[in-house]
Amino acid sequence: MSAFPKNFTLSDIDKIKPDVVVLALGGTPTLPEVPGIKGRNVTKSADLYGILRFFIRFLGPKLLRSLTKIWMPIGKDVVIIGGAIQGCQLGEFLTKRGRKVEIVDTEKELGKWLVPERKTRLFYWLKKKGVKLMGGVKLEKITPEGLSITAKDDNKQFLQADKIIPALPLAPNLELMDKLKGKVSEIYTVGDCTNPAIIPDATAAGWEIGIKYEKCQTVFCI
Repeated sequence: MSAFPKNFTLSDIDKIKPDVVVLALGGTPTLPEVPGIKGRNVTKSADLYGILRFFIRFLGPKLLRSLTKIWMPIGKDVVIIGGAIQGCQLGEFLTKRGRKVEIVDTEKELGKWLVPERKTRLFYWLKKKGVKLMGGVKLEKITPEGLSITAKDDNKQFLQADKIIPALPLAPNLELMDKLKGKVSEIYTVGDCTNPAIIPDATAAGWEIGIKYEKCQTVFCI
């Protein structure tokens, strides 16, 4: 079994002719359907992580951790759209860096995929730090000044924010799998690529396939 540290193209399949292809491409970012989502004050969580990954290569994690407490390109007041594990962990990250954070979600229950003990401790800490957690809301409109919502009690609210960051669960990423059909006899997808969830689930899926084909020399991992 081999993994190739290069950008993949479909022509690689014709050259290598693998018996099995394992796709671990990650999921596809999703955005909420709300007017104003393409506004300048909206930053995708993937873009924010991309900026941090760029700087960590030059500064290292320890220095970057300190510098992000001084400056990040998101202002002081942040509204996070998405209350599952992605939004909650982002809220924790930003709160530790001195941002005023509010987390909203159209789902009633917040903290999806968080381990119960971790969820209890995190929610206690967030509330202690003044982070607002609101589930079951309706997203009305994003403006340059913030986000309009209707709370579950039909109470309309306006959340003022310098930056709005969607942090929703990923969607499956199956485009490449569809292109490979007919070119390879066996295709497997693992992790967020096929069923967006959490790291232990992705690790387990990869382990199962790795064990199944550990002695095979023609497995192509993408």
